[in-house]
Amino acid sequence: MLAMVAVAAGVAATTVAGTKPNILVLLADDLGYGDLGCFGRENISTPHIDDMAAQGIRFTQWISAAPICTPSRAALQTGRLPRRFGMTANVLPWRVFDTPSQSGGFPTTETTVASQLKTAGYRTGLTGKWHLGISTLGHYGEHLPLAHGYDDWLGLPFTNMRQCAQGHEEWQFCMLMANHTVVQQPTHMQNLTLELTDHAIRFINNSVAAGAPFFHLMAYVHVHTALFSSPMFTNVSRGGRFGDNLEELDWSVGQLLQTLTTLGIDRNTLVLFTSDNGPFAEEGWDQCGRTGGLTGSKGQTYEGGIRMPGVALWPGVVPAGIVTDTLVSTLDIFPTALALAGVSPPAGVLIDGKDITAVLKAPNTTPTPHDWLWHYCGKNVTAARHAGLKFHFATQRWTSDARPSPKCIKCCPYGPTSFNGTGGTLCDCASGDLDLHDPPLVFNMTADREEAHPLSSATFPGFDAAVAAAKAALAAHYSTVDKSKDQMHTLPDPLLQLCCDTPTLDGRTPDARNCTCDTFAEGKSYP
Repeated sequence: MLAMVAVAAGVAATTVAGTKPNILVLLADDLGYGDLGCFGRENISTPHIDDMAAQGIRFTQWISAAPICTPSRAALQTGRLPRRFGMTANVLPWRVFDTPSQSGGFPTTETTVASQLKTAGYRTGLTGKWHLGISTLGHYGEHLPLAHGYDDWLGLPFTNMRQCAQGHEEWQFCMLMANHTVVQQPTHMQNLTLELTDHAIRFINNSVAAGAPFFHLMAYVHVHTALFSSPMFTNVSRGGRFGDNLEELDWSVGQLLQTLTTLGIDRNTLVLFTSDNGPFAEEGWDQCGRTGGLTGSKGQTYEGGIRMPGVALWPGVVPAGIVTDTLVSTLDIFPTALALAGVSPPAGVLIDGKDITAVLKAPNTTPTPHDWLWHYCGKNVTAARHAGLKFHFATQRWTSDARPSPKCIKCCPYGPTSFNGTGGTLCDCASGDLDLHDPPLVFNMTADREEAHPLSSATFPGFDAAVAAAKAALAAHYSTVDKSKDQMHTLPDPLLQLCCDTPTLDGRTPDARNCTCDTFAEGKSYP
């Protein structure tokens, strides 16, 4: 594996003024704000990501578009709040796609960053986790990456979960796909990061050999539970099993960065690193990441659920060794990529993200392009950021603190399980799960990022005016959100179960007798 790293080195182009840059997005899964060495973690080694930060920009206020997997990933693809196109819901199991056999998924009416960049001659690739739906009864693969602008994909169509525990993977939930072909079922989790890293390197090499700029999304499965790692990263970290997972992820990042350098394209490639949402606290202290002291975690619109570690690297363009408090969002990846490629945004589509090219070039002198940044819990705004303040219109009701020995704190580990029996639970977003606040809770995010000391008219002279402005802005925002088809509330259908031996929807109900395979071959082209 990884032997192809320098295959295309001889044809790599040097950076030329006016050349369209490559864009490599590295997306971790369930990584906490405080998990990386460069963000303060001391017992887990992340030298490659730390070096990215040392050679580029470390963002202390990189905000995810949603506090949970599916809507967060949908927002990255589109630059749009997922509420606008039906990719969010209030309660589990509907807040994410909970089985691979649901018919809901990424709407064909949405425009992705990949489909837009293809119009500018970019090769577009995706490696790793998708979790945005798979098929409808009428169209196999309608929701998969190749139907949404990607040229090449290897990864999990669904997600990682307890049924994918290393060495005990179940075929119904755990499968590896190459484009539209199931190539491994169940997934061999032990080797997964190696195979995904190999695939990303191959895509980069092939793009350079073709003389084309590329956009590549490396959507890591680490550090989502169930935790897994290769023998090389088993029992090696002082941070335990979780640390093993994160150190394997960091190794993979190092392999990709070395590939860019070897090919001579590092100075013409923007690399962004972040996470989809905060740590899954309800899985238990030894299984999840750390928020670095922030309140809340995955599933919540407190900072612990939405403030992500963010790093940008682009030698010669992005200044080195900068730490910035400038507020940016995962929503910004879409418009920034389009701007760098010289592509106009799709006409008639409201894009919530902002072009942060100016921030990347001058992070400490360029103000945030966001006036109001809206934080959705399910289908409703529960919080917002504006001018250094955060407003909580509602907060989730924690169920952990009253227990003698809680599995986690400021979280919800004792709620109902999801319908496929995973046992996973999070703080939900329905009216019965929330405490409403009128006036909203208001926090100074410069002085109180832990959201521990709400402001009042007695402590903040501008309180009443700020609250009035927030309410008016919220009403104006809601006026821009049209009703959309709900993609999330779909029940599992056995006819949509992925199976090696059933590549199309032919009316058969698959079972274990024909749903076990391992046909993946490195470098082979798959339909």
